[in-house]
Parts: sequence; C-alpha cells; structure tokens
Amino acid sequence: MYETENEMIARLSEYYKKRLVFKEVGSGYGIADLIIIKNKSAFNQFLNERNGAFLSNSDQIKIFIFLRKKKKGVSFEELVQNHYISETRLKYQVLNHLIAIGAVIKKNNLYFRNEQFSLFSPKTVAIEGKLNNWKAGLTQAIRYQRFAEQVYVALDEDFVHRANLEEFKKYNIGLISVGPKVKEILPAKISPPLDPIMKYGISERLVEKSPQLNARRLREIHF
Repeated sequence: MYETENEMIARLSEYYKKRLVFKEVGSGYGIADLIIIKNKSAFNQFLNERNGAFLSNSDQIKIFIFLRKKKKGVSFEELVQNHYISETRLKYQVLNHLIAIGAVIKKNNLYFRNEQFSLFSPKTVAIEGKLNNWKAGLTQAIRYQRFAEQVYVALDEDFVHRANLEEFKKYNIGLISVGPKVKEILPAKISPPLDPIMKYGISERLVEKSPQLNARRLREIHF
C-alpha cells in the first residue's frame, strides 16, 4: 500500500496524534521510529521541574544513581573505586556537569545527591516500522526492550500476513498493521526494561531537546 516507510510512519503518527509521541529517538541501540510516553502528565511535570537541566551521558546517570544510596556522601576516591570510569572523565565530564546542573552537591570534599533533583522513569512504548521486512523489524525491536516497557513492529497491511507470529510471541514483541486503519495484530505484554540506565537515558534525551518539545502535537526529534 505504501511507497516508502516514511509514508507508513506518517500514517502511524497520525493515528497516535493524541498521545505524547516522539519520532526517531536514538537509544544507543538504534533509532526507534516512534516512542510513546504513556505517563504523559508525570513526564510534563518532570520537564517543568528540570527546567532544561539534563544528564548528558550514561556515566552521569550511573554516578547519580550511586549517590542516591549514599546519604553520608562519597569521596572522589570511592567513586573511582566503584566505577570503570577514568579519573579525568569522572571529574571533568561527569561530576563537574552534575554539580553545574544542581544534581550533585560537593561539600567538604564529599559528593552528595541533591534531594531536589530526581530521575524520571518513563512508561515507554517503542515502535519499529518496516514496509515488509518483518525479520529486520523484529531484530531491531528486540534491542528496544532494553529501555521500553512494550515494543512493537509496524508493517504495511499488505505484508503483515508474512510475519511469523510465533517468533513475535517468543520475544514478546507486538505487531501492528498499518493501512487506512491501524490494527494491533498482536499485543506486547508489559515488562520491565532490561537496562535501567537506558530507561532513564531516554527521559534525559527528551529533556535535552525540551525547548523543541510540544506536548500537544508530534515533534520530530533526532539524537
């Protein structure tokens, strides 16, 4: 039915226009064609609270999570001992940034998490769109389970019958048919993301682009 994947994704985007949807979001394991944030109100509140401040890499997220458990503060040496991060990177690309955005406080040579700064746990649906190559779509979609609660492959309705549903069930990947009508052929069960760092990373990347965000309509975001 569709000439290009872009045309099909545009139809899918229109179908989800009332949801909080982002197009082409990079995750470190490929670029998901669509990402839907289901806890929309909480995410918008999170954006407002952050006021543009964001964690820019996975090491910053790891250090912030580590500090959440250390109420009495942590020395630089202890951070080095507990993470595979070079001292130079830890100091200049991780801690300096966390302090600059107010996520971490340094006092008496100890590092503390700012209790007013928090991470956001998004309820994420990721969708990989393919015209007819369900195998390639499935392979990519499996990678998105590292950060998303539900993952789908969307196929042109003219080719969706070719998909092996048993393979989709095996990996808990949902299947969507896209045509004049959008149909969920196989639902994806909700399951915790495999990598919590990547789960938080999606939220941080969206905050990074927050000046471009508009919660009332689809925006195209490239990372």
